[in-house]
Amino acid sequence: MTSSVYTVKVEWGDCDPARIVYYPNYFSWFDAATRHLFETNGLYWDALTREHGSRGLPLVDARARFRRPARFGDVLEIETRLKRWGTRSFELEHVVRVGGEVAVEGSETRIWGVDDPAHPEGLKSGRIPDAVKARMPAAAA
Repeated sequence: MTSSVYTVKVEWGDCDPARIVYYPNYFSWFDAATRHLFETNGLYWDALTREHGSRGLPLVDARARFRRPARFGDVLEIETRLKRWGTRSFELEHVVRVGGEVAVEGSETRIWGVDDPAHPEGLKSGRIPDAVKARMPAAAA
């Protein structure tokens, strides 16, 4: 499955004083939607570390285009799609809908984080295992 839908109900604390979603929250929800996409495909975070050597999937680029506001009480449907697998990175697209209408379009590029022997506390990009790619093929362009 190359896409999944993650649902979020906008709470009071997600909003600014005008009751509009405070924009950084979308990036937090994109992160949760990414985890949801991986788990929908049987790729659980702890297994990525234990079985596939990943220490995380750090962001190297994130963008959002805001088309309409979402407000307190709205239910957001965040459709996340794996756009492309690279050798060491991958790209995702997120579309946030409120009542079927597009509110936000987002994109992310993430790397396959692995231990960096030169910097024991750091990460570097590593080769994404073929077994991971096989569990979640990228969407057709």
